[in-house]
Amino acid sequence: MSTAQIEAEYLNKYEVRDNALLLRIKLGVSIPQPPPPSRFIVVPKLPYDVYLYRCNIAGTSCSPVSQGSIYRGEINWLTLPCPSTSCGQEVELPIILDKELIDRLVSIVEGNERPAFQVVLSSDSYAIPHVITSVLLPNANAYAATILNLNVHAFIKGNLSGMPQLIVLSSDDVKHILNRVKYFERVKIEVEVKLPETTEGLPEPLIDAVKALKAAFNDINNLDFVNAVIKCRSAMEYITKHEKRGDKDVKVIRDEVRGAILSRYEGVAKDVYREVLGFLEATIRDIYGMMSKFVHPGSSRVEFNPRMVDAIYIFRQTLGIVNYLVELSRA
Repeated sequence: MSTAQIEAEYLNKYEVRDNALLLRIKLGVSIPQPPPPSRFIVVPKLPYDVYLYRCNIAGTSCSPVSQGSIYRGEINWLTLPCPSTSCGQEVELPIILDKELIDRLVSIVEGNERPAFQVVLSSDSYAIPHVITSVLLPNANAYAATILNLNVHAFIKGNLSGMPQLIVLSSDDVKHILNRVKYFERVKIEVEVKLPETTEGLPEPLIDAVKALKAAFNDINNLDFVNAVIKCRSAMEYITKHEKRGDKDVKVIRDEVRGAILSRYEGVAKDVYREVLGFLEATIRDIYGMMSKFVHPGSSRVEFNPRMVDAIYIFRQTLGIVNYLVELSRA
């Protein structure tokens, strides 16, 4: 019986196919004996467990997201050719991208961190690795099988210096993965974008607000939730101004927008919509106050990193207000 240790290394390459992330791995086994004319190793089943970590941007500190493995998979009938005493082959190691894992990856990026995987190989006691060697007979070619005592309990070497057991992804990697699994189509449905198809005839503040919201939606698609909130705030600022009321400086709808709306109504309708705009101003102040919990008022300094759910909610509320003003100005 031969004894050997399996070694595995991430090649810094991956693909996304259907709903699976395929990590490109180099698997190798070193056998001390010199190779015969033809030999290869067969591993009937190679199980593996995947653990998820969250790391800071510098990659100097990482912590597990959960105690257990997030995915358990296996590679079946792995065949490693042995042109020398080193046997090896590149393989694709799949990780299924279910909704829970995708949401966890998004959550890590939302927190201005980087996700990382630890992949641990293991063995199956019922699937015994063996070495297949060619045997020359007088009238035929044959193969002999030798049981291989293969130590496969090891992690795959990753790409993070200082923590070689981790395979770390960048935020751009996560965006690429999400694009490939059509994640943003789901986001688009969730946000329900209904921006005005044309801004012709609108007062300039509303035109600028619509442009800001289009940019905010792009930021959400790029997982840039801070800038999405900043652009939603810009949309609010385009349609409002500060007005002194007693000892307070409050936000009110700009005269150009208010005038464009009220000029379309007369009598009772005009009085009703004058009051309606007053109620809407109170809503605008509430939403603006909420934005200020994430981004400092008057600057782009982050007070607290918004998550996707925060950015989507703020976007929806701002979009609803701007759309309503657009419709009133066209009535």
